Amino acid sequence: MLDTIYDVIVIGAGPAGTQAAVSASHQMRHVLVLHSGKVSFSRGRAYWSKSVEIEDAPVFPGIIGPNFAKELMKWMESRPVVEFKLGDEQRKAGIDIKDGLVTKLTKKDDVFVLEASTSTLKKDNSIQLEQFTSRTVVVASGFDDKWPDIEFQPDENRLYKQYATVFRYAGNRKGWHVCIRCDGHLHVNEHLALLGVGDYIYEAAIGAQDFTEEITILTNGRPHGMSPHILNQLEERNIDIIETGIKRHIGEKTDLLGFEMMDGTELFFHGFLVDEGLIPNTKFLSGWDYQKDDEGLIIANEDMQMLDSEGNPIPGLYAAGDIISGERNLIATAFALGQEAGLSASDSLRKWHYPNS
Repeated sequence: MLDTIYDVIVIGAGPAGTQAAVSASHQMRHVLVLHSGKVSFSRGRAYWSKSVEIEDAPVFPGIIGPNFAKELMKWMESRPVVEFKLGDEQRKAGIDIKDGLVTKLTKKDDVFVLEASTSTLKKDNSIQLEQFTSRTVVVASGFDDKWPDIEFQPDENRLYKQYATVFRYAGNRKGWHVCIRCDGHLHVNEHLALLGVGDYIYEAAIGAQDFTEEITILTNGRPHGMSPHILNQLEERNIDIIETGIKRHIGEKTDLLGFEMMDGTELFFHGFLVDEGLIPNTKFLSGWDYQKDDEGLIIANEDMQMLDSEGNPIPGLYAAGDIISGERNLIATAFALGQEAGLSASDSLRKWHYPNS
């Protein structure tokens, strides 16, 4: 693949990455999308839902998670690579798609070099690394949500024990939620359990008030860690904090009903939301001087160009979607940011630019 220097490489095939790739290809750029899903088994928030329809996607209304992922792939596949001539120059335009988890990003002269694992990450599989080169890069790799240690066993196979698989990925209205804006409407005037600690979890409680006044915060055995002014407002809102550890899920088929606690008691709720923080998928940016916020999310300018520590745009490096700091983590937002990043990356490759004077 080193023989091919792409115009744009997009890291990620979610809404932002797909839109960035399509937008760049519409500008007659040769695009490669590196999709990590089949390699790492990681899935973004948009794909967790298997039975609840996504209601805020502008292009795919009323669609469930797996079908949404398939439609995004079809959209990219509708832009196959073609060869054409512009003046005396022979060019390619369109989208190539490759399963690949990017492990390293470097730049040599004016070309980005991406190292990616292209074989499934399993215990008995050797890591297969390939290199790809491009003139620009769009980072649309998103983040993973941190997950509580309730019947959860992380290992190299990324497997989940017992009900963890069912309740995290079954995707009905009675499983775990991670976005109160996305799923709060499923529990209007119902009792919601919010799992997390510190003032951070109160952000979810602030959002939950649009849907219900029945809220309980669970810390799963940890001190709540909340500041006095937050505790005062919790008391005013009659929100209880339960610091007892959670032993196991209580469920019926794919419905999560409640928990058995470490002290032997049982708690039942209508809805469940976890917010333990984020894990940005940006390990491949190690060694790069770029701006990020306290959670590790990327800070970009209005053209979605990444910035160095002094606030200067990093030539050729763009970002979009949930990985961007300060933007709402919604599908519609991801599409918009992806379009801006794809067009900006494409525009940067033009031979002629408006003269400064």
